[in-house]
Amino acid sequence: MVDVIIPTYNGLDNVKSVLKSLQHQCKHRIIIVDNGSCDGTQDYIKSERKDILLIENSSNLGFSKAVNMGISLSLKSQQADTILLLNNDIELESGFIEKGLETFSVNKEIDFIAVKMMNYFNRDVIDDTGDFLRRNGGTPMARGHGEKDTGKYDKPEFIFGACAGAAFYKSELFREAGLFDEDFFAYLEDVDLSFRFQSMGYKCYYNPELVCYHKRRETTNKFSGWETYYTERNLVTLRLKNYPLGLYIKYSPLFFLSRIKRYVRFLFQYPKGTFGYAVKGYFSGLLQVTKTISKRKIVQSKRTVSSYYLENIF
Repeated sequence: MVDVIIPTYNGLDNVKSVLKSLQHQCKHRIIIVDNGSCDGTQDYIKSERKDILLIENSSNLGFSKAVNMGISLSLKSQQADTILLLNNDIELESGFIEKGLETFSVNKEIDFIAVKMMNYFNRDVIDDTGDFLRRNGGTPMARGHGEKDTGKYDKPEFIFGACAGAAFYKSELFREAGLFDEDFFAYLEDVDLSFRFQSMGYKCYYNPELVCYHKRRETTNKFSGWETYYTERNLVTLRLKNYPLGLYIKYSPLFFLSRIKRYVRFLFQYPKGTFGYAVKGYFSGLLQVTKTISKRKIVQSKRTVSSYYLENIF
């Protein structure tokens, strides 16, 4: 059994679309976590899709909290050994789930799977082929984003991490390593999770035969400054929490230079107000340092791989 977990907020049309693409997949169970939508999403599911397990929140609790609620329900029921996370703005190609399950049998070291996400509107353009951290500044990146699909990313391989917009996970990972960090609210929570999994020796495998289509930022475009604020805030936590001490010290100058370059672009090349959201996000992250250090102690105490190993998968 596969549990498909879909968080949503005011995305009824997208929900209908993703559910349609799930109709022709192999056996699965759907869990939708609604973050207080006011567009009729909850009513639609309760009246038209009684086969779906619906978690109704009264307000927008963010991506991490919503997904964790779905994962917790899945783990509690103990019916699924695989969890597929999907954004509500995803469309799957036929056979997606079946191919995902088959991928786990390719190699016993595969613990979670990254897929080939294409742009929903321009289907020859790549959206994401796995998440990475740049060595020259530690900035998270969606590999291949915005590039024409020329076959450059058609090699199956072990990589750093998976975009949680569409990714397969063995259920046991969440039992042993924990869930998403809910303090991230939204953005980089999947990079943080991948970093934690990798630190504990769990491996991510990219399979380019798993293809889906993504309407990037369909939800967050509704909020001015949302992405900039949370990305800058979460970067502070991501780095301090996950980097082994030696690597954190080594890369700190690059972290600083990368942020300066980014803020210059925010100030002169982005819409008015972007720089302000970035600064607010950065200082918000600094205010959480004490809490982050407490989390860091736990993460580093569970690390089973070397700094050298981690550095070589960035």
